[in-house]
Amino acid sequence: MADGDTDFSRTVFSAPKMDLGPGGVARLPVLVVLRGAQVGRRYLLNESGLVLGRRPDRAALVVPGDPQISSLHCRFEVGTQPHTWQVTDLASTNGTIVGEQRVTTSQLRDGDRILVGETVLKFTFHDELEEEFHRQVDHLMNIDDLTGLPVQRVYQTRLGDALLQCKARQRPMGVFMMDMDGLKKINDTHGHLVGAHTIATIGRRLGALLHECGGVVSRFGGDEFSAFVVGADKQASRELGERLRAAVAGAPVTRGAVTVQPTISIGFAAFPDDGLVPEALTRQADEALYRAKAAGRNCVRE
Repeated sequence: MADGDTDFSRTVFSAPKMDLGPGGVARLPVLVVLRGAQVGRRYLLNESGLVLGRRPDRAALVVPGDPQISSLHCRFEVGTQPHTWQVTDLASTNGTIVGEQRVTTSQLRDGDRILVGETVLKFTFHDELEEEFHRQVDHLMNIDDLTGLPVQRVYQTRLGDALLQCKARQRPMGVFMMDMDGLKKINDTHGHLVGAHTIATIGRRLGALLHECGGVVSRFGGDEFSAFVVGADKQASRELGERLRAAVAGAPVTRGAVTVQPTISIGFAAFPDDGLVPEALTRQADEALYRAKAAGRNCVRE
């Protein structure tokens, strides 16, 4: 999972490589999800192959929420002819359908629709201008304007994907709920522009620290943030929570002539100890956040 890129439609490979098709026109082969749990997502095909399925330890394109997709369903790969791609079914239970025909191996044409389980994909090519357009649309749809962090819809999808991988690989994961302390007082004293600037600054500060840990953070709403870190057990989550708290409390926020000193309260939970699904882990972290607030704020609780 590439957590540092800005293409939150989940580009599978991080270094797109244009395919020079007929006439030397640069083209980027792309899979677009037209129907299914991941509708709107784009997968850039810039390597020799891409396996689709439900097994996060073996499939690069993991499709959650579709029980009709096999663990290893099909493979998209470079075709036998230059500048072509094909799809090969991997003995899936429900088959791979191109157009209306169930296939074993089929060369793909621009615009072909592929049915896998209940998910519909479209195979197409984007030139450089189209790809830049889609990147800008992705940014508008998926990035919070104020903080530059992924929006909650994207965060929740990534949380679900990460939890599937943790289950498959038997790895822990820490989930955090965070709430800034005293934002109302900042707004009442210095105005909402200072308050918004404070939220933005804290969001970027949290994002930078969590990015170093391989984590993902999002603005949950208002001055609340949610985050997860793959590989963090309870002890590691507690230590990271303290680092996040100190990062907020340890540096003031300045806008013009106004300087404020915000703090943050943090609650955390850990997979698998505190829950096995995203909803349970988030609920446990949220309850821990209430305990942090009740304990006097500017602290971390589990």
